[in-house]
Amino acid sequence: MAVRPILTIQDDRLYKVSEPVTKFDRDLRDLVRDMFDSMAAEGGVGLAAVQIGVLKRVLVIDLVEKGFIKGAFVNPRLLEASKEMQDGEEGCLSVPGLSAELKRPRWVKIGYQDMSGNEKTVEGEMLLARAFLHEMDHLDGKVFVDQLEPEIHKILARDVDRIRHGLPVEHPKEPGYRSRKKTA
Repeated sequence: MAVRPILTIQDDRLYKVSEPVTKFDRDLRDLVRDMFDSMAAEGGVGLAAVQIGVLKRVLVIDLVEKGFIKGAFVNPRLLEASKEMQDGEEGCLSVPGLSAELKRPRWVKIGYQDMSGNEKTVEGEMLLARAFLHEMDHLDGKVFVDQLEPEIHKILARDVDRIRHGLPVEHPKEPGYRSRKKTA
């Protein structure tokens, strides 16, 4: 359908809570097509509607190449999450040029509605769990860089500030926190 621009963290709309979808109609189908097109154009694997300026509780994920799923999830909600956590690198189309480690549950169970409004559930682990939680955070007005451990946030603060001001990351090199030894 159409590639829409991806909002970056300088846009206040990313920090607003998205509204539930109540109409399962052509407009919703068009929105989802635009979301898939916009995500693909930027090389992403997940996108929340708010990232293209639509404050509706819709997210899309395309992890087929990684052995997972592709789909649209309307009004998603977390039903269960494992206590076991995973460390993993996260990036975001709304925070171009930056990625960082963030702890997330290893496994999740998500309730959602399909494009016809039918209630469904889906389970995901590792990368899929991370993708669901990342995009669901967007629907609640949260961006991953604001959830980083304080030490990592401090190290990346200058780059985050540059992005907030519409500037590219100054030196896209490996941040020092990645080379620190992990303690058991």
